[in-house]
Amino acid sequence: MPTYLMSYPGPDWQIRGGENFRSETHAATNPRQAFKEWLKLCDAITRAGGHILVMRPPTVEPPLTGLVYTANLGQLFGTPDAYTYLLSNMKVPHRQAEAEFTRMFLSEAGLESRTAKHTWEGQADLQLVGGNRYIATWGVRTVRESLDDVRPLLPPGARLLDVEIREPYFHGDTCINPIVAKSGAIVVLVYGGALVNVSLEAVRGFVGSNVDVYPVEQDDALGYACNALAVNGTLLAPVGLSSSLRGHLVRRGFQVEELDLGELFGKGGGGPRCLVNELRGLVVTPSAPDYISLRDELVALANTWPESVPPKASPPPATSAPAAG
Repeated sequence: MPTYLMSYPGPDWQIRGGENFRSETHAATNPRQAFKEWLKLCDAITRAGGHILVMRPPTVEPPLTGLVYTANLGQLFGTPDAYTYLLSNMKVPHRQAEAEFTRMFLSEAGLESRTAKHTWEGQADLQLVGGNRYIATWGVRTVRESLDDVRPLLPPGARLLDVEIREPYFHGDTCINPIVAKSGAIVVLVYGGALVNVSLEAVRGFVGSNVDVYPVEQDDALGYACNALAVNGTLLAPVGLSSSLRGHLVRRGFQVEELDLGELFGKGGGGPRCLVNELRGLVVTPSAPDYISLRDELVALANTWPESVPPKASPPPATSAPAAG
């Protein structure tokens, strides 16, 4: 059962950074709708057999509005005997305070963490393909030097493909997506137009002949098809997949479920994968704040959130340590 770290949007959720082509308009937001969309995704993950560890957003000023996009928080490395969580070193100022809050949350769960020395935006730029092969992406929000932070934490014998990407594909998970079918078959969705220093053929050579590398069209890539989330063979995807892509996925054994999450994705940018941080191998204790035990409380809480928050200019990052809220 895969375990995901997720954090719901707070009552003052808004677009602060405007760092991608969807969020740059700084549209007014509806925190209540965003929370209900988050709940819809959590329900879909749970139905597919995923387990969710809920990290409540803290009450701080300025608010940590980017915390909902947990894929950027970092990456869990190691074995059950010796886990290390590498915390991101965010490029965008309004998200830099997330690292300290995440560190405190993980510490309460008994996990050791350290912060990347170089600018690195987490799991969104480091992807496991299978067979102890990883793809590390950089060039937009993550710098190449971050590979020096990541390499020492990879398993023995791991291979790493170094891929430079270009705008508007701000993280690797917007243009590359390794997904696993219920049969165990691996498909890697790749939009070749986002790759700078490698070709699709180079990706195929790296992942091996047993992995299907499928070339995604630009319209699907811009619709965040590569940010779909595979949970036990169910692919949770943004609405609007092309018929050719959907057909290929169904033929490869995926059950495709499209989710309309227009508030979170239409204004913030991204897809289901950007809202989860997979804690691969971690077994969550019964006392942990998991989604199933908290669902009724969270549904009631969502109904108290405001339905409109006006856009605001991005303030400087929080300077005080955030407190759990």
